[in-house]
Amino acid sequence: MGKKMTAPKPFRRQFITQALWILALSALASLVLWVGFFFILMQLFQPVNYYEEKIPSIHQWADQEGAALLDPAMRPRLDEIVPREGIRYRVVPLAGGPGYGTLSREEVPGKGELIRHLNQSDSKDGNIYVTHPLMDSREGLKGVLILRYPLSLAGSNPGKGSYAIAFTVAFMAVPFVCLAGFTFLFGRRLEKRLTPAVRRLMEGAEKIEKSDLDFSLGQVGGSRELAAIGAAFERMRSALRSSLEKQWRIEQSRREMVAALAHDLFTPLTLIQGHAEQLSKPGVHDEERSRRYVETIRSNAGRAIRLLEEMQEATRLELPTFILRGGPVDVMPFLQQKRDEYTTLCGEREIRLQTEFRDERRRRRSLFLDEQRLSQVLDNLMANAVRYTPAGGEVKWRAVVKEESLEMEIADSGPGLSEKDLRFLFDKFYRGDPARSPDQGHAGLGMFIVKTLVEKHGGGISAGNTARGGACFRFWIRELEREGV
Repeated sequence: MGKKMTAPKPFRRQFITQALWILALSALASLVLWVGFFFILMQLFQPVNYYEEKIPSIHQWADQEGAALLDPAMRPRLDEIVPREGIRYRVVPLAGGPGYGTLSREEVPGKGELIRHLNQSDSKDGNIYVTHPLMDSREGLKGVLILRYPLSLAGSNPGKGSYAIAFTVAFMAVPFVCLAGFTFLFGRRLEKRLTPAVRRLMEGAEKIEKSDLDFSLGQVGGSRELAAIGAAFERMRSALRSSLEKQWRIEQSRREMVAALAHDLFTPLTLIQGHAEQLSKPGVHDEERSRRYVETIRSNAGRAIRLLEEMQEATRLELPTFILRGGPVDVMPFLQQKRDEYTTLCGEREIRLQTEFRDERRRRRSLFLDEQRLSQVLDNLMANAVRYTPAGGEVKWRAVVKEESLEMEIADSGPGLSEKDLRFLFDKFYRGDPARSPDQGHAGLGMFIVKTLVEKHGGGISAGNTARGGACFRFWIRELEREGV
């Protein structure tokens, strides 16, 4: 079994899914990179609180020494205890005096401020200030030890400040880099999914622009929205192609009609012209010859008029504005009236007309039909049957009236229909097989008009041969819809 094609997902759903994947993978990648960065940090740099961890041991030593630290002679010892590359200090006596240390005097607050900040940590300009009391043996406050240290990666790594800053920036940029990277990757993936569909639509539009409609867009895919656009595009292309083909057929039909009209009118008009010229010649014509000339002109003029009427009728039936004009028809009296007409017609040709009318309705009522057009259909079929039935032959006409429809069958005892007739009989301008139809004095539109009118009535028509070889036409029509009902 072939692989079942799944329907494309909506673009909104695809976009949300892509966004969630990007966020999830970015978070996971950031976490992994942060773990890696932290491992590198531990290997290459001192931690941010490196100097802060030194403060308790310095305070412990200061407590041991006490007020002795106020003596400037203790500075070398204090320099050994306090890491000079990261911690600045100042020993300040409360009794007055400059004190000493690596911290500038400008950063030392007043006596009252010092006392208030004893054993406290203050933050200023990215540095931490710790004020520690210096007591004498009697627990009297004699001075303070001020320590200042940084609480940052750059400050905790003197000499590696630029590297630490770069590392910090890289560490902070990890989520954004991951987000940008996965956005690019998933964007490319989405682009590869959507681009073929968009390209197919563009190629189809270019072909239509070049009047090339002999192609199929197929399944566009990409997303549900693009698939819908592709389906609408394909319907538009198909409709446009059908419209152009219809226009081509109309134009072809018009050319065929003009050619057929010119061909059919050539013979009668030539005869009319020739006999008119004979009548117009000077000299004396006997009355019998003049009468024959006039009769020939009259009959060929009538022939030309009938051809033009058939052309005009066929054109009228194909117009979109043509509609049947329905009305109540009492079918049985209508059929009996037409039977009287056809009996006279058949009698003139020494042809027997057999009829069988059957009403299968439960109650008799009028059917809503276009009586004039129904009569036109019957006239054409009966005239065709009489034309091909030899003298002494017969025409059978059967009609069945049903609740909302009417069925007819007209069969003759003529030569029947050839295979070619059966294939093309109802086509426009088809004149019939010459073996059956030696008389070409018609435009080949009679059966086309019959078929069109029957179909306008919502019915259908078929042609065949009887068991004895004659032609047989069967058709049925529906009752028309009543306006306002």
